[in-house]
Amino acid sequence: MSVVAGRTGVSTVGRDKRTRFRTDIQALRALAIAVVVLNHLWPTRLTGGYVGVDVFFVISGYLITAHLLGEFARTGSIRLGRFYARRIRRLLPAALFVLAVSAVLVAIFLPYPRWLRNAAEIAASAGYVENWALAALSVDYSAANAAASVAQHYWSLSVEEQFYILWPLLILAAALGARRFLRSVNAGRILVVVVSVVVGASLFASVLFTAAAPSAAYFATFTRAWEFGVGALIALAPTAWRLRRRIANMLAIAGFIAILWSAFVYDDSTAFPGSAALIPVLGTAAIIAAGTRNDDLWHSAITARRPIQWLGNVSYSLYLWHWPESA
Repeated sequence: MSVVAGRTGVSTVGRDKRTRFRTDIQALRALAIAVVVLNHLWPTRLTGGYVGVDVFFVISGYLITAHLLGEFARTGSIRLGRFYARRIRRLLPAALFVLAVSAVLVAIFLPYPRWLRNAAEIAASAGYVENWALAALSVDYSAANAAASVAQHYWSLSVEEQFYILWPLLILAAALGARRFLRSVNAGRILVVVVSVVVGASLFASVLFTAAAPSAAYFATFTRAWEFGVGALIALAPTAWRLRRRIANMLAIAGFIAILWSAFVYDDSTAFPGSAALIPVLGTAAIIAAGTRNDDLWHSAITARRPIQWLGNVSYSLYLWHWPESA
């Protein structure tokens, strides 16, 4: 989906009968969960598998922004209550169920001295503030630590949920403000400017904070916001921006190489997120951008296969369950 000027200042295109399910995005989800799980199972082998979380962030930024823009183009507004209710119905039941099971498992299998820490983090995860709880404790997420809680992986879900809460407000405010106060200016351009400012400010903060306090910077929302913003910028790309097939193929292959390279080369000594996150983030963005052609690319022969698509479909559930089972 792309956006151009319309009656509301923003409109969507490309939603015709030729539009197909994005198997490339499902494949990205599959790759992201695979490297995350393998990193947790064998941290000394796939040392940079934590970049899978960054892949998820870019995907979320793209899909949520495209959805919000589509609704604004159709209705001239965004029904926030309906948006939040849909996210709650889709994400909360499974997340809370895993937390409840984890709490029971902690009480049964872990010694009493570990109950308090786990209970506190389970509560923080239920309120989607686990990332800030870990940032306050300056936890080293990449370190092999026997005292890690069963809910520690909820930090990324907390960041995503905070994005889901704040992003629609930003998009709606920018679009309505442009329509009301800047009637002669394309609202789509205003949104690009606003999102670009968010991306630039967040990336700058990420680089500085990662150098100053790396453990806390890993979990902070403001050091990760730019990753969602990069995905959002792809959704905001104008319709005239259409890659040639050969370029799209090369861009997608380069994107997969960038993600895999960072997953194998990065380790717990890498200053992350900071500028190092640019490689997996831009790699993911390249694959999503290449896929806006809406046709098969070279990688489709592999990424569109049923096992990879299935893994992408269950990536959320697998992410929820894999950590309590291995913690």
